[in-house]
Amino acid sequence: MPLKEKYERLLNEFQLTWVTCYAFHKEHGTMDKWLEYYANAKKNVLMARVSEQETTPSFNEMVNEGVYDQQKWLPFSNIELEWVSDSEAVIRMRDCPNIKRNEEIAKKAGLDIDPKFVCGKDTTIWPRVYKEFGVDMTHDVEENGCKIRIKLK
Repeated sequence: MPLKEKYERLLNEFQLTWVTCYAFHKEHGTMDKWLEYYANAKKNVLMARVSEQETTPSFNEMVNEGVYDQQKWLPFSNIELEWVSDSEAVIRMRDCPNIKRNEEIAKKAGLDIDPKFVCGKDTTIWPRVYKEFGVDMTHDVEENGCKIRIKLK
């Protein structure tokens, strides 16, 4: 199987998992618990990764890692990084193909959900995680993507 096809299939399967989890927790009224549980798990994984490094990442490294990490889901051309100052940065994801992907997958799966839910879950999860690292973060859903503001406390 060609690598591009493998990536597309894996990404579709991954997004199907998110779509299904979202629909399940929304239907059962457990959305807040699920997001809190996921945020704690994500924080623990990041804390373990940081503890494996010889030095604590700087603010610049943390922001750049965030942008780099987004490239798992989005082409680099859809990601914008703006340094407001040495202690504040804004990352924007424009024309997010995952919104369309989520909509297509949910339709095929027979689920009636808002395709922007990925951005919605991230507005809850990531600010909780970054807080543990002494960083304030806001994650807002925009019409065709997301806007993340990261600022040192």
